Formats: sequence, C-alpha cells, structure tokens
Amino acid sequence: MNAEEYSSDEMEFDSIEMQDGEPHQTLMFDIKDGKVEPVLELFEDSIASDVYRITACVKKIIQSRDVLFDLEKERFPARMRPNTLSVKAGSHGNTVLRCLRLDLDRVIDKYPEIGKYNRYFGIYYDAVMREVDFEGCNQPFATAAKEKWLYSQDKNCWLDTTLRLFVERSNSIVAEIRRQCRSESFSQWKRAVERQSKDNFDTLWSLVLACLTVNHHALVLRFDLGYPQFYRDSELSGVQVVTYEDIRCHRVALRLFLKRELKKRLPNGACKGMGFAIKLEYGLDKECHFHVIVILNGDVVREDVTIVDMIGDYWQNVIVRGKGGLYNCNKAKYVSCGIGSIRYDNAEKLGILETVVVPYLVKPDYYMKMAKPDAHRSFWSSHPPKIEAKRKGRKRGKTGVPCPLLKATQVADFEACLGRLSRSTGGHVPPRRTDSGAQEDGVGVVARSIDKAESGDIPWEYAVA
Repeated sequence: MNAEEYSSDEMEFDSIEMQDGEPHQTLMFDIKDGKVEPVLELFEDSIASDVYRITACVKKIIQSRDVLFDLEKERFPARMRPNTLSVKAGSHGNTVLRCLRLDLDRVIDKYPEIGKYNRYFGIYYDAVMREVDFEGCNQPFATAAKEKWLYSQDKNCWLDTTLRLFVERSNSIVAEIRRQCRSESFSQWKRAVERQSKDNFDTLWSLVLACLTVNHHALVLRFDLGYPQFYRDSELSGVQVVTYEDIRCHRVALRLFLKRELKKRLPNGACKGMGFAIKLEYGLDKECHFHVIVILNGDVVREDVTIVDMIGDYWQNVIVRGKGGLYNCNKAKYVSCGIGSIRYDNAEKLGILETVVVPYLVKPDYYMKMAKPDAHRSFWSSHPPKIEAKRKGRKRGKTGVPCPLLKATQVADFEACLGRLSRSTGGHVPPRRTDSGAQEDGVGVVARSIDKAESGDIPWEYAVA
C-alpha cells in the first residue's frame, strides 16, 4: 500500500484507520544510508496495533445496543459434527472475537499503566480478565476463550453446552463494558480529553481565520517531525539517546526558528500575517513526535514543498543534529487537499482544512501523559497576527477630498484648487479663519465651500465651522 495514495488530511500518519483484519500502518522514522528518513511500515502484530483494535472495538460496543452473540441451529448434519448449534455473531461480535485472540500480557508488560491513560483499553482489559467458572476451573475469561475456544479455526466445533457457555460469558463481558462506559468516572475522563482537544481546535482555527483575514491568500504548510527508534532506546544508542528533556529543547529551538529566523530566509512580506502551531504526541510505536502547521502569505511565496524541505533541513542538521527526520505532507499526492495554496473564497479547501487537517492536528492523545509531567504542555501556537482596522464606507482618495464642488486632488496642489474655486465664486475669496484668530487670504472660502457640501473628510489642519 503506497502512502501517497492517501491524503495527508485524510490519513492518520500515526496509525491509518483500518478495517478489521487489515494490518496496522504507521509512519515511522528509520536510518537509511546515515540519514533519517520517513517510512510507512505495516505492523500486523504490534503493541500499537493491538491497542488500536481494542480501542476501536470498545467504541463500537458503546455505539451499538444489539446483542452481539447468539446461537442458531447448525446447518450440517449432526453425525458429522459434535454440535447441533453454532455461534451467530454480527460484525461487532466478530470484532470482539478477534480482540480476544490478542496477547494482552505483552501490552501490560511494556505499558503497565496504559489502562489509566486510555480508558477504552482499561475497561476492556478489566472486563475480559475477570475470572469466570469454566467447567469447574476459575480463570480469566480471555484466557479461557483463547485456549479452550478460539484456538482452532472453527469456533463452532464444540459441544452445544460449551458453545452456550461461551456465548453467555461473551455477552456478559459486553454488558460489563457498556456498564463501565456509562459510569461517571469514564464520562469525566472522556469530557476532560475532549475538552482539551476542543480548546486546542478553537485556538488553532481562530489562528487560521486571523491569518486569512490579514492575507486573503494563504500558504499552508504541514509536516511531521520525529525520531528513529535507535535514538530513543538508550540500550541501542547509549550516550546519543534522545531524552524527553532533549525533545523539549528541540521544540523550543523549532519555535524560535519559526518565529525569528524563517522570515530572514524568505522574501520580504512572506511572513506578514504568519501563524504556526506545534503539537507534541506520543505513539506506542514511535513514541514522541511533532505535528506542525505553518501559515504564510500566499501572495508572496508559492513554493510550499521547497519551504518545508528547508525547515526540515534546519531541523535535521542544526536542531537535532542528524537524530531526527521530516515527513513533508505538502510533497505527497492528495485525494483531497486542505493544505498548500488556499484563498479565502475557496470553500472546498477551507472545508477540508477545518474538518480534517485542524482536527487531526489537535486530536486527543491518550498516551502523552505517560511521557511528560502533568504541568507540561503538549500544544503550542503562535499569537494571532495583528489585524488592522479598516474604515467603513466607500473608498476615498488618500490625500484628496471627493465632493460635488472639488475634484479629488493632492493637498500640496492647493493653489490650483483655490484658483478653480475662485473662478466659480466670481473671483471673491474671503479670508480664512485660523485657531488663533489670524486671517490668511484665500483659504477660508475653500473650507466654507466644503462645509456647505457637507463633507466630513477635510484634509486641512484647521476646519472652519
């Protein structure tokens, strides 16, 4: 499966959403020819894939109210099989059976507290690991199901009493999962996770709108930054290991580069109305990594792929010194695109940016708290650009006064304006009154004539009532 078949806005680079039975796909960073490169790897049997499937399974159980397991009459003659009944399981029921075959012990061995941070997995684990009485032996239901029911290819090749027992136990597990997911503690956890994600979305989308207000044509850059497993494992890399404190320093250096140095490498005006955001996430396969979005002035710069590569070169060569890699989302071929060149009136691209790109960047991260203290942040955005107030009403000349009596002209060409007005008044030009009471010949009539024309935009220093 080619990564370029997916839009960066549609696929999750940490774990592409997959159908049941498909391999788990993750964007990793690996060392090739001495350089860190992005690689889309397929994980058919990894810890991340197992946790992903279980989390998706629990969500399906919550959304469904159906009875997932039932018994029906076996179609084959009884003399050919030991059973007259067979298990009837819908799509959600088959998903549960696939999850029961997974090895939960290796997940808990590596991440003992994962159920605390991902409550979907925690509730499933507690439910299937409850001990049940199975033919006079007490053991966890997941163990009994895997060793005494599902280890064979044909799950129905058992006595009717055994099948009936497994169907009863399976439905009780499903009922327990639904009961726990209706609890107040789970609701509080879910609200907290979703609230943080929503707050980050509001912040980032407001930043996008502010940038589009300043520049009606924006250039949206999206890229991911990460580390190969070699530099995250102290046993492999030794003193070259990248620690969490190193990652924090890398993030600070990246922010400073985007805020201060990027404009020095781009044409003048490219960073006018600029905005950017950085999200630190933790994946069970690749651990800490960054998702970044940068918004530039699209009227000045167009080469989004080149600019992202330039940022990536600085990241790899200066910030992490060869220990990290870049995935350039702007370089991929997209089915539907919400990045790159976007104008304020392009409803299709803006819709993808709002409903796909931004939500993915701020999606809930269950595992980041396993790697960082509670007081540390994982999302940073720049201040929105300053939006200058625009005058209401019709556009006027910058230095002239459009009105029925006078044609707009520069203030410096006052004598010509005065001559035209004197001819229209028969050559009589009364003196001008100033604030000190002094009079200056040939000026006052101009002010009074403008006043009669009810103009509210007089360019001279002293207005006459």
